[in-house]
Amino acid sequence: MLELQQIEIKEKGTALFYRYSIDKKYRKFFNTDQSFYVKYSDNIEGVPPSILNIPFLANVMPIAWFVGFDVVVDELDEVFYQALQNLKEEFLKYYNTSFKGELKVKKLVKNTIDGNESALLFSGGLDSFESFIRNKDKNPFLVSIHGADVEIEDEVRWNDFIRFNKEEVILDEKRHYYIESNLRTFYTYHVELLVNIGWWGKIQHGMALIGVLAPLTYKKKVTSILIASSNTEEVDFGWGSTPGIDEKMKWANSSVIHDGYHLRRTDKIDNVIDYVKNGGEEIKLRVCYSELRDGYNCSKCAKCQRTMLGIILAGDNPNKYGFEVPDQLYEMILNNFRSKKTLTKGLEYEWRCLQEKASEVDSFFVLKDENEEKNYLKSFIDLDLKQLIDTAVDKPQRKEIFKFLIRNKFSNLYTLYRNIRYNK
Repeated sequence: MLELQQIEIKEKGTALFYRYSIDKKYRKFFNTDQSFYVKYSDNIEGVPPSILNIPFLANVMPIAWFVGFDVVVDELDEVFYQALQNLKEEFLKYYNTSFKGELKVKKLVKNTIDGNESALLFSGGLDSFESFIRNKDKNPFLVSIHGADVEIEDEVRWNDFIRFNKEEVILDEKRHYYIESNLRTFYTYHVELLVNIGWWGKIQHGMALIGVLAPLTYKKKVTSILIASSNTEEVDFGWGSTPGIDEKMKWANSSVIHDGYHLRRTDKIDNVIDYVKNGGEEIKLRVCYSELRDGYNCSKCAKCQRTMLGIILAGDNPNKYGFEVPDQLYEMILNNFRSKKTLTKGLEYEWRCLQEKASEVDSFFVLKDENEEKNYLKSFIDLDLKQLIDTAVDKPQRKEIFKFLIRNKFSNLYTLYRNIRYNK
């Protein structure tokens, strides 16, 4: 059993620290030397405990389900209590297991948020920027979470992130809120092994990111929460942020919209470029959090490559959108499919969308030599991506799990290695 014993409100009413006890047999799943915490850039005093409990439970309950221990809290919003039951059933659709962990609440509370404000989870990437553009008339609060994509210890990249937001003319600094939480480090690597590595992506991130918003939504009278989609209905595999998961997250009279689910990533790129070309503010996309990044993006990793190619196929220059196009971009793209490399289902889908887009467009943005680039695009279009995914394995091989265990069991040595490698 895990029991939430106390929520301490600190730092002038802006920080929540959750104190809990857990049976000895389950302690290996948690970093018990640190409290789970959430810090807000605004005061959240006056929010009822039944709402304050939500960030903690949104992160802990999936672990309880997979491991099989009960969780006890004194009180909880009654709508969120039912939401957790529905979420539990949703995960069972994708994981062939039985969930034994139960939530035991001593008192259910009916809450009402008196307002109709909107909020959008904002990472600065393509998905969240495109969602913001389509929902700009709602003037949503933008909420960014330190500890999700950027590690809490990485103050350099986080300060860059805040600075980039301030530099964006399209964004209203007065409507932007920041949250810090150890939502990815309060548990140990044993949790990762529950799903053969990838807990954050496969299970946690949708519930976690939405859940930590709960106290802020109550304080700021937000009843509509937007989280930008990553995929469309064309992709169906276990993932922690889908309409079936995100839109089941609710409390009081709030609701969540998994926004843009009808749009491919190539469609989203088109929308952003159309917005800019039709007189909208310029936008610097931030799709990459590589340790090698210097500026908005590293402009080298596969995610950067796909976004730059999407912009090119939409007829514009990636350099205008936060990238520095490498001289050998097309060679870099084709190298992703050489030397017997394989793809996961998700990555095959991303590249396939670009293939189909490339085969449909009559023109594209020319970097240097149109004929040479046409030949590169033809080679890309002719790739048999299905063959690559036929030999791919979405689950990690034993070698990958072994490397993961070494990195985590000897984390201090791994950190030293990373610092040396990246000259930190």
